[in-house]
Amino acid sequence: MATDETQLPLFPLRAVLYPGGELPLRIFEARYLDLVRDCLRHDRPFGVVLITAGREVGLADGPPRVAGIGTAARLVDVNLLAGGLLGVRAMGESRFRVLSHQTDASGLVQARVENLAVDPNSNDLIAAERRERLRVALKRLEPSLRPEERDDVPWLCRRLAERLPLGLPARQSLLECDDVEAMVSQVEGWLAGARR
Repeated sequence: MATDETQLPLFPLRAVLYPGGELPLRIFEARYLDLVRDCLRHDRPFGVVLITAGREVGLADGPPRVAGIGTAARLVDVNLLAGGLLGVRAMGESRFRVLSHQTDASGLVQARVENLAVDPNSNDLIAAERRERLRVALKRLEPSLRPEERDDVPWLCRRLAERLPLGLPARQSLLECDDVEAMVSQVEGWLAGARR
């Protein structure tokens, strides 16, 4: 469900960031140093999107092509690293749909985006025992997250996807999912595959 449109600078990556997820980055390119400076100065988010083609990832020459759904991220920690690198930690906030994008003179991708609802439809559709299986699996993978205290099914699914050995297309498909039943089925399939 769309809520509104806005302009957002994009950080195309070979990674998928989910709402509620953390993303550590090492930044050295001038365009991304400028992006960080601007986001800090104006307390603004930036968009993280999966890059699908472009010279940045050696997939093709030319401007980057990006997935249609990404995650707005906010900087939560910034520090100077050895060698002049900037270390940042960003937190995923909400999903968006890329309506259009272009690369500016500095090489930074600017996009017109449509903000999407953070989470798909209601948790009530998922039986308690299925939610509990997700919690148990996450507790096994990452006890420090305290999944037993969460009843938020999309949060559980996303935290599991972050920790399972998945390819980028699988991670992206979960980000794009707008149906909680489909999210749970997808993650259950991954968990079953991981147990084999």
